[in-house]
Amino acid sequence: MSTINKQIGLNIKSMRIKYGLSQIELAEKINLSFQQIQKYEKGATAISVSRLQQIAEAFGVPAQIFYPPPPQSDKVNEPGPVYHVRSPEPVTSPVFTPEERTLLKTFRKIRNRKVKQGVIQQLKGLVELERESSN
Repeated sequence: MSTINKQIGLNIKSMRIKYGLSQIELAEKINLSFQQIQKYEKGATAISVSRLQQIAEAFGVPAQIFYPPPPQSDKVNEPGPVYHVRSPEPVTSPVFTPEERTLLKTFRKIRNRKVKQGVIQQLKGLVELERESSN
């Protein structure tokens, strides 16, 4: 196991936990088995650049966020430019009702963006109908 594979795997695991996803849920988002996610997170299997990009897209973050910072070298006399990758805002895990969890898990299984937007529009319409009927 290489050190970089382990570090990238730990960063994937950290991000997955931060977003409140199980290995199974992340695997479903990118059409993999959860066992493969386990191997990536442990650093047992090297992850391709394209697969890392898929994982990054699943979280809505740049792929660079998973790479460890480069080691410092004593060979350079002058410091080079410093680049910062913005990490996403911290996500707090709200307490979901069972219905909310079911809704979210089901919604995450929808792959088509237009279908997702349609579901959101329908839910907004239902909320508006409920608001009007209670007045």
